[in-house]
Amino acid sequence: MAIAMLLLQGSDLMPKDWTGIIQAASKSPLGILALMILFLGVLGYVFFKDADAKIKAVMYLAMLGGVIGYGVSISRATSNVGSESYRVRVIVVDGHQTPVSDAKVWSSIGGEPMKIDGGWLFVVPKDSKPLDGKVTFYASKDAAFLKGQVPLQLGDEHNPSVTVPLQNDRGAKVIGIIEDDKQASIAGATVSVIGYDSEAQVTKASGSFSLPAHATDGQQVQLHAEKTGYHAANSWCPAGDTPCTILLQHD
Repeated sequence: MAIAMLLLQGSDLMPKDWTGIIQAASKSPLGILALMILFLGVLGYVFFKDADAKIKAVMYLAMLGGVIGYGVSISRATSNVGSESYRVRVIVVDGHQTPVSDAKVWSSIGGEPMKIDGGWLFVVPKDSKPLDGKVTFYASKDAAFLKGQVPLQLGDEHNPSVTVPLQNDRGAKVIGIIEDDKQASIAGATVSVIGYDSEAQVTKASGSFSLPAHATDGQQVQLHAEKTGYHAANSWCPAGDTPCTILLQHD
């Protein structure tokens, strides 16, 4: 298999899913038979290298037959992979429509993308295609708090291309709890994201709160909490699903 992959790297088969082609060819009955014949021919040559010319000729013919048979199995696998697989090119762009090359890219059906010039390539085998043909491609650039996604309907086109725009999604929430210096929950405390006082929330009996963060997941936002009988406090909390605790001390 390794030798065949090396031979294919410089051929016209390279744009195809050549790893899948080799695997498919090696698992086919013809491919298995061809590899066995080739292996036995090489083995015979190693152990009978001093044999007479007729025996060597038989071994050479066996190896040649193995190579030809494996070539036929690769040809068949190429036709099958080309007709049954989807090769989806994914391009990621920022807010200025500039291609992004260092994003993290994945899909709703898994699979490891291959990095190519100008984007990524997903090979979706026929047996991995969802029943409804719908696949969503995702991209993110965590350091810049950017993310995006785009749906694709797999149909007759086996070489589609999609563009995923990265955006700063500021729709995350910030959640947490207000406690006193004895770690007891404080109900009735007023909590707000600084700069958005009109969205202030009064904590429940459990001391919990959930507010629009006006930030994306992972970004830090500053909260203000206060209640009569306690010192007001400001605290930085992460937007997203990670709860934070704000401590209020008694006057």
